[in-house]
Amino acid sequence: METATLYAYQITPGNDNLLFFAETLEQCQAAALEQRRDLARMTPTPTSLTQALLRVLNEETSLVEACVVERKLVALVTD
Repeated sequence: METATLYAYQITPGNDNLLFFAETLEQCQAAALEQRRDLARMTPTPTSLTQALLRVLNEETSLVEACVVERKLVALVTD
């Protein structure tokens, strides 16, 4: 019987839909580090997040304006 060893990682525990598989541990670690760097670039720093929350709580801006990063019109429905 032939056997194979595969490596996998997931950033969000408990979500098997987002598993990444590789032949070596090094490939898996490199892919995980790249994904973590991508997530870090997309995540606001605690300072900017704190400032955004303060602006919302002090009613200087709306929650939507503080949270929305990008808007895109997908469709327009009319009668």
